[in-house]
Amino acid sequence: MRGRRRKPIPPTPKGAVGIPQPKGILELDRFTESSVEKWNEISADLDELNDVLHFNLEPERRRRRPQLLDALRQINPVEFELENWVRIVDFQWSLEPLSAAGSLTYIGGRYNAGQDLDRNTLEPWPTLYIAEDYQTAYREKFQISADHSVDGLSAEELALDPGKSHSTVFLKGKLSRIFEISPQNLGPVAQILGRIKMPERAEKIKKKLKIQPQDLRMVTSGKQLYEIMVVHNWRILPVQFGLPSPTQILSELIKAAGFEGIAYPSSKNGGRCLAVFVDSLATGSFVEIKDSAPKGVISRLDDSTADVLSGWKQIGLASPVR
Repeated sequence: MRGRRRKPIPPTPKGAVGIPQPKGILELDRFTESSVEKWNEISADLDELNDVLHFNLEPERRRRRPQLLDALRQINPVEFELENWVRIVDFQWSLEPLSAAGSLTYIGGRYNAGQDLDRNTLEPWPTLYIAEDYQTAYREKFQISADHSVDGLSAEELALDPGKSHSTVFLKGKLSRIFEISPQNLGPVAQILGRIKMPERAEKIKKKLKIQPQDLRMVTSGKQLYEIMVVHNWRILPVQFGLPSPTQILSELIKAAGFEGIAYPSSKNGGRCLAVFVDSLATGSFVEIKDSAPKGVISRLDDSTADVLSGWKQIGLASPVR
C-alpha cells in the first residue's frame, strides 16, 4: 500500500518578501546529513566528557575518602520528632506504604542509587522519602513546582500521572542521626573536594564544546555543593549516561559516615523532606503509620523490620550482607 503523498509547500507569493516559511513538523525536512553527523560528534564528546569526569575523579575521591568521612562525622547530627509527616505511594503499594522498594528501581532517587546505574559506580541502597506535610509530599511525588498555576491548569492537571490513584499515610516517629543539608554543613566536604583538579582531557573536551567556565567547574564551596544537592536537576547523569549524580555520590558518603538519613528542603516548594536510609536505622529510631493499618500491613519501620521493608525481595534481588 502506497503512503499518502505529501502536499508540496506552496511558493511564496510575489511581493511577499519577509514572510517566514511554515514552521512545525516541516522543520524536520531541513535536517541535513552534515547536521546529523555534527550532532553525533557532539553526543560522542559529551559521553566521553562525562566518562572522563566520573572515572578520573572517582579514584581521587576514593583516595580522600577517609578525610571526607572524617569531615562529615564532625557535623553534629540532628534529631527529628516526626508528627503528621506524610508519604504518598501509588495505589498498588497501599499495603506496603513503608517499603523502600521503589527507591531501588530504575536509577534510584536524589539521595540513593538504584539498580539501573552502572554497577562499576555505586551499589544501590534503599531509602524512604517522606515530607513534613501533605502539600510538600504531593508536589514531590508528582514533581509539581510551587508555581502550579500554568495556563489555568490545576496542580492535579499538571501532575506527571494525572488521574492516577494513590494512597496517603500520615506518620509519626523519631530519628536521632540525620544529616541536615546546608552550605555550612557541606563546607568542610567542599574544601576537600576543592583540592581535586579537573582532568586535562576534560578541559580539552570542554573547550572543544565551548562550554562556559561557570557551566562546568569543580566544587570549591559549601554554597556550590548545596546548590548541586538541592537545586540542580540530579537526573541528567543517571538518565542520559548511566552514571551516578553528585547527590547520589555524596549521599553514599553521608550514609557511610553513620547518618540515618538526610534532611533537605523540597525543590518544589521549600518544605522539609527526609530521605531515610532504611538499613542504617539506630536502635530506638523508627517511622510509624499514625492510624490503624489494614491487616497484614507492616506499620512500623525500625531496625527489626528494616530488612523486610528495604524492598529487595519485592524487586526480586537478594539483600546485600550488612
